[in-house]
Amino acid sequence: MMQRRVRVGAVHALANAIPTTQVAFDTGWPAADVAHLLDGSLYLDRDAGTADDAELTSRVESLVKHSAATGALGIVVTGSFFGEAAKQARGGVDVPVLTSFDGIIERALALGRPLHVLSTTTDSAALMSEELEQEATRRSQRLSVSNHPVSGALDALLGGDPEQHDRLIVEEVRAVDPDTAILFAQFSMERILPDSAAVRSAPVIGPASEAVAYLRKLITQE
Repeated sequence: MMQRRVRVGAVHALANAIPTTQVAFDTGWPAADVAHLLDGSLYLDRDAGTADDAELTSRVESLVKHSAATGALGIVVTGSFFGEAAKQARGGVDVPVLTSFDGIIERALALGRPLHVLSTTTDSAALMSEELEQEATRRSQRLSVSNHPVSGALDALLGGDPEQHDRLIVEEVRAVDPDTAILFAQFSMERILPDSAAVRSAPVIGPASEAVAYLRKLITQE
């Protein structure tokens, strides 16, 4: 039986997140038609300090509203720095809106083992760890979580050297305690997810794949 096609939206602040997001949907939800929206000004102006949080939130809200208005039945905002903006955008639409962390947090807290967050930006690892701790507290769940950024990886990716990006991440993956589950904080890191999982027995999970699984569950109720 042919699956019903479902329009979903993906809002990006980094172009490198688009391919990994599409692969995650192709693998985890082939019936989804993904409408990607990219606004590179989000990261550019955040890094340059030329737009404050209110302005960046307004831009994300506009992108989410556009995605919903063009038929998306659910939306994921992939930028790890824009989680609060995504949460605020929920009030302006009547479809599910996920932050980049929602799906992976749901999966991680079900693993029942120590967690270590790897990111390619300094702030993202700490942000995910903080949200994990907040959600674990809300659920009265015990949690052991640590984190650190992979130095130089994002610069390599943005500089046109994805192989170096991948090598640096795999080196850090190998160094983590073998009984600890590893969480990738960025959608763009999922390009190295299969190779990372292959060198460990403990789970290595990424935000794109988990966002797809969570969004599919919310929309289809399966």
